[in-house]
Amino acid sequence: MNLGIVQVVIDNWKELSAAVGAVGLFIAGRKSTKLLEKKQNVDAIAAMQNTYDVFLRHYTVQYEQVMKRLSDMELRNAVLLEASQTWERKFRELSSLYDRLKEAFDDYKKHH
Repeated sequence: MNLGIVQVVIDNWKELSAAVGAVGLFIAGRKSTKLLEKKQNVDAIAAMQNTYDVFLRHYTVQYEQVMKRLSDMELRNAVLLEASQTWERKFRELSSLYDRLKEAFDDYKKHH
């Protein structure tokens, strides 16, 4: 019986070689496809990382600019607040002085 199998293999070696080759090509093709998919995934991840890095650089620059402007505005606000408090204090002093002068004038008018 073993000789029968050997004879079949010998008689059909071309077909068997083609079949084994086809199976081999199929397996190699699947592995190649999987490797290509993996490479594409790696390329996609690298592209996303690069995009994120560029975004982060731009965001950092913009964030620093906004923080600088905020710091400048806080400083300006502090200066304006101090100035407004000074003017408010001067106004109260002048208002008090006016009230005293008006009272003195009204007293003067009553007695003269």
